[in-house]
Amino acid sequence: MNRVLDEIWKRADIRGHTILDDDTRRWPAAEREAVFQLGILRQIEDAEFVTCDACGDPHDEEVIFDLGPEPRTWCPEVGLVPVPIERLRQWEVDFDGAARLLARALELSGNVQAITPGRIWLLGRRQVADRVAEFFLVQGVAWPDSAELLRGAPRLQNSPAPIILCSHRLPEDAEWQQNGRALFRLTELTGLGDSGLVIELEAFGDLYRQIAARVEEPLTPTPIADRPKVLKDFCEGQPCRVKDVCVWANVARADLNKWKLGRSQIPDHSEKAIRIEKLLQRGQKTRI
Repeated sequence: MNRVLDEIWKRADIRGHTILDDDTRRWPAAEREAVFQLGILRQIEDAEFVTCDACGDPHDEEVIFDLGPEPRTWCPEVGLVPVPIERLRQWEVDFDGAARLLARALELSGNVQAITPGRIWLLGRRQVADRVAEFFLVQGVAWPDSAELLRGAPRLQNSPAPIILCSHRLPEDAEWQQNGRALFRLTELTGLGDSGLVIELEAFGDLYRQIAARVEEPLTPTPIADRPKVLKDFCEGQPCRVKDVCVWANVARADLNKWKLGRSQIPDHSEKAIRIEKLLQRGQKTRI
């Protein structure tokens, strides 16, 4: 019983997505009932267009409300066609409700928080693969503003090795892969069971362990000859300026320059050098 739920998560990746009554009527009855019982769909304003089903050539037509007590539409083949009022119903995924539902299904501790309203939710935390991980839900992680969305969410930026749940599409921007972030699709994790939403997180424990382990791995210092290029590539890839690097690594501009030149005042494996290396190699920020 996953086909309908998968369809809903995939639709949620579309900005301004809607689920029409006609769509739900094509769902298997048991899955339709189970999905509506979950409470992840929110009914929105009625549709202004419907697909004509009165002729052999389906076409979308505007709904006419001022020609009688019931709505109608115009079919070039048939003429005026009555439209049952229930066909105008439509829904969207209620991400606030989905966040609460996912947090309960995952048995997370802590309160659900919308840290970027309508886009990013902190769901809570639990132990996964021998470490405590924070869980986040993100809407539109693959939308064009994906990178800006991440940079504008310091709570997510600074969470070490979090688990990020997204509807279906994964982000193309490599910045999302930094700081040990593990991204999982709800189309792969969730299903419908007799008791409601089922989360199959255990199957991804080994993958999360591998991703999270990078945060704990000791860093190999960047060779001095390569440091100017590494710094330049990082600034171009973000994009950002050198002063942003100093803020994010929590070091002074002079210290960054000494590290780049290999000066003895900022030796390898010193606290400041490690902060700089973690930022440039893994995207781990100390400050925003």
